[in-house]
Amino acid sequence: MRLIRLKIVLPLLLGVLLLFFPLLRDFHFESAFVAALIGGFWTGIELTRSNSKNDLTRTFQLTAFVLLIGLAPLLFSIFSGCFSWQGLGFWLFLPIPSVLFGAAIGRVVRLYKVSKPSLISFLLIIWVSTGAWLIEFFTLPQVYFFNHVWGAWPGPIYDETLSISFSLLFFRFITFLWVLILWILPNVKKNTLNRIGFSLMLILIGVCYTNLSSFHVITPRTVLKQELPQHISTEHFDLYFDNNNFTKKEANYWAEKHEFYFHQIITKLEIDWPPEQKIESFLYANAWQKKRLVGAKFTSYVPIWLAQDQLHIAKQHLDGVLEHELVHVFSKQFGNSLFNGSYSIGVIEGLAEAIAQDASSESTLHQIIAAEQPYPSAREMETDLSLAGFYSSASSISYTTAGSFMQYLLNYYPIQNFKEAYANADFEKAYNQPFSKLVEEWHQHLSEIEIDSVDRNISEFIFSRRSLFQKACPHKMNPEFKLWDDYNYALSNDDSLAALYTIDKLYEIEPSNNLVKREWVSQQLFNANYEVHGAIAESDSLITLQLLKADALFLSNSFVEASRLLQTIKPKIDASSARNFKYSYQLRSDSLNWHHFLSSRYNNTLPSLDQFEQLETSTQMLLLAKSLENDSLTLFLPVLNSVLTEHKLSSDWFDIYYQLLDELIYLRQNEMADIFIQRLQKVPLRARYSQRLLTLIAWNEFSRGKQPYFYTK
Repeated sequence: MRLIRLKIVLPLLLGVLLLFFPLLRDFHFESAFVAALIGGFWTGIELTRSNSKNDLTRTFQLTAFVLLIGLAPLLFSIFSGCFSWQGLGFWLFLPIPSVLFGAAIGRVVRLYKVSKPSLISFLLIIWVSTGAWLIEFFTLPQVYFFNHVWGAWPGPIYDETLSISFSLLFFRFITFLWVLILWILPNVKKNTLNRIGFSLMLILIGVCYTNLSSFHVITPRTVLKQELPQHISTEHFDLYFDNNNFTKKEANYWAEKHEFYFHQIITKLEIDWPPEQKIESFLYANAWQKKRLVGAKFTSYVPIWLAQDQLHIAKQHLDGVLEHELVHVFSKQFGNSLFNGSYSIGVIEGLAEAIAQDASSESTLHQIIAAEQPYPSAREMETDLSLAGFYSSASSISYTTAGSFMQYLLNYYPIQNFKEAYANADFEKAYNQPFSKLVEEWHQHLSEIEIDSVDRNISEFIFSRRSLFQKACPHKMNPEFKLWDDYNYALSNDDSLAALYTIDKLYEIEPSNNLVKREWVSQQLFNANYEVHGAIAESDSLITLQLLKADALFLSNSFVEASRLLQTIKPKIDASSARNFKYSYQLRSDSLNWHHFLSSRYNNTLPSLDQFEQLETSTQMLLLAKSLENDSLTLFLPVLNSVLTEHKLSSDWFDIYYQLLDELIYLRQNEMADIFIQRLQKVPLRARYSQRLLTLIAWNEFSRGKQPYFYTK
């Protein structure tokens, strides 16, 4: 009786202990994962020691004990408002099958009367929980995994909302089949019924294992190449994608960008790349397809632990992360022998951030950190570069801080020092001085960086973000979040009907949410429902909503009302410090500009060349940006030269200038790009803009004489 009480008290105390750890305190995936791992080993050992003839009762009793671990997290989640049915689902499909599986192993070991049964059972469970996983980890490109002992790992959890998938249900069915096989195995020869049942179970489990990839339990490279059947081969890359989601021009453009970044990075890192070594780049239609196939949704990644160099990026993220992810590929050249990386996650990501510099399009890494004082101390930097420290902050904070420090080291010390420090994160040995001295030098450099209000605002925005560990109910998916996710999925697929239907449902639930209302009004305008202006009241203080109302009035031919409203909100527009409102009034300053601005935005209609030349500069810039979006810039090439050479250039339009130059360079309009670049170099630019302009100069030089890449089967 005392032993039973102990087995009740210990799980309850363990559950209370979980309350002291972020994520584990919630009645959701992480706590269920821990309970499954503990339960699998505990019951596996307990059933080898059991003298009971009723193993089934014993197993159910142990299952109840393991589930007691979840009592404290369950109560915490209920009282904090974080309880979700998805969390309950994880507690049903992770610990319970794991307990049954562990018990089946322990029982079969005991019944076969092997020596040291507890040790044998423990080693078998270690093999299933670790050995089988390691084989998958080092051979498959996916970042999700299923396991009979600990259940499942769904992929990156710090930016994902986790839910029960059909793949998990299918895999747990396989776990149940193994439980039955192991349960019958010791008695398989006793009678015909056992032999028939055992044979049927073996056949059924064989069928299941031949369909693992079909049910997304595993995703081998061969499956990825079937799902992404189109192929472009370049000098250093094999790109795989679906031509339903990439036009030929898009595919060829990104093939060239792969090669461009290749040459940029190996030059910066001083790497001699083996000429026969090719990199596979899997380009997904969107984040949702990537989640389905490899387990990472909004997280792009490089499986540096695999022998084959690979990239996994969704189309919507290519522009922002391609260079960053390629750095991970090349840093394998000086990574450790275990998984080709650094033992410090901060060093891995910091290097990529230092090279790509993609934390902000307006501020440099150093400016962002310089605007946030006090600077992190040497002790804090050591913590930040560790695994626990890196993920305890929001990813934007950790990436930017580590990136700034690594960039300082790369710029002011030989690259060889960094390569020596990379694998073990041993900076003192590689740089032959205390780590604190390196941090002190970095601080001195930061203190000399010029910053302004833009840098401060960007820094404040980045450093105000919370990590997954700091959020309340981090994995709870309410109906509103699900609808918002569905809405973005529809937008990524250019499914306007689905987007309208979904945002309508979301607006019904949350009509007072300004973000939802803005999207709802925009979708109404895209679908020519201009009477939507009646849904926006004077009490809707958001400038964006009032501008949308003015646009809706203009589109419904209520020109006087539209102009009157625009004049009313003009003082708010002028007083706003937000960049996106700076030219809002000029775009609507007269009926001609207003008409063409709205025609391009909501009807996808661009003006003729004669009409274009009559418009304000602000309208022209946005129309040129729209032509890039529509892949119709060539229509404006006859007037573009005059726009770029005669108009007074302003850094306010740098983002559009950047897009125009990028496209001109790809189109081999190198001479026009040269003239444009020379003019831009005379314009006072932000430090980050100057960095980006240097990238364009390198891109322009790279493209000269290059031939576009084309599809190859």
